[in-house]
Amino acid sequence: MSIAQSSAPLHVTYLSRVRLNPYVKLLAAGVEDADPAIHTSLSYTLPWRRLLLKRRFDILHLHWVELQYSYGQPPAGKARRSLQNLLFKFRYLQQRGIRIVYTVHNLSQHEGLHPHLNEQANQWLFDHADAIHVHDHTSAEAVAKTYNRRENVFIIPHGNYIGVYPNRVNRDEARSRLGIPPEPFVYLFIGQVRPYKGLDNLIQAFIKLDDSGTMLIIAGQAGDAGYTQDIRAQVDGRANIRLFLDYVPNEDLQYFFNSADVCALPYRHATTSGAALLDYSFAKPIVAPAIGPFPDLVTPDRGVLFHTDADLVEALRQARGLDTDRAGSATLAFAKTRNWSTIGAQHAAMYRSIS
Repeated sequence: MSIAQSSAPLHVTYLSRVRLNPYVKLLAAGVEDADPAIHTSLSYTLPWRRLLLKRRFDILHLHWVELQYSYGQPPAGKARRSLQNLLFKFRYLQQRGIRIVYTVHNLSQHEGLHPHLNEQANQWLFDHADAIHVHDHTSAEAVAKTYNRRENVFIIPHGNYIGVYPNRVNRDEARSRLGIPPEPFVYLFIGQVRPYKGLDNLIQAFIKLDDSGTMLIIAGQAGDAGYTQDIRAQVDGRANIRLFLDYVPNEDLQYFFNSADVCALPYRHATTSGAALLDYSFAKPIVAPAIGPFPDLVTPDRGVLFHTDADLVEALRQARGLDTDRAGSATLAFAKTRNWSTIGAQHAAMYRSIS
């Protein structure tokens, strides 16, 4: 989906410390596909030596700002100095005519690390960034309400992950690889094991479901040792809950997704959710809370929403009754509408509008 071929050249640098999620690389490829006059590059950090050299980019597009000052969970003093340095660099760039775009992946740091610094970073960005990008209307409303930012706020949805990861095995092959019997209805949680994702609520709801024909799989790298210990204690001795608490290589994602009937996202809070788009890209309906991005993503033919922790048991029960083949087709069809060429064209138009 190429847009105006005669547009003047632009160079966009994406600033992101996230390495495992291919979001930024997919976005950059979509932008270049949509507007060949836009050239992109990726930087994990923003060193002074790059800024002091001859100007090399026109737009800095920032992602996950909290990782620029809290990466590796540094002490508060070091994180504060890192943020001050970062904001000074942003001011330096804007004084030289370089535009700053900020994508709001999270309004707050998930574990509440250095909340005062998160607030300071947000306040500066929402006051000074040339453009703010959010993935849905709910996030746009939150930005307007909390930070009074309404101008140059662009709503561009999250893209899919279709074809990004291997997906060659069928259900039987996948379950055989993981040692899962062919009969159970399988709920899957996959992703980093972090407290804000509500896994403890999911486990307790699954236990209360008390359905011998079901199984719960939890797969992903665990960070917090205490939280991981709590999770293990909750599932101890329960044969129908399987834990794979380790990093899942890209090649192995297909075994977990293709073993599952439904994916569960029992998050306590969410601003956007690439996880839902990943689930849909593997043709899996989801169970998710009616917060943040999920009400716009989950319809009765694509999964089940729940409103409180107490509702989660009933939501799992309703998901058990889904026609999973039909729901899988609906989720995949929806994911296909979120292609990166279309999304790249929208980002390219945003860049053009502020350049």
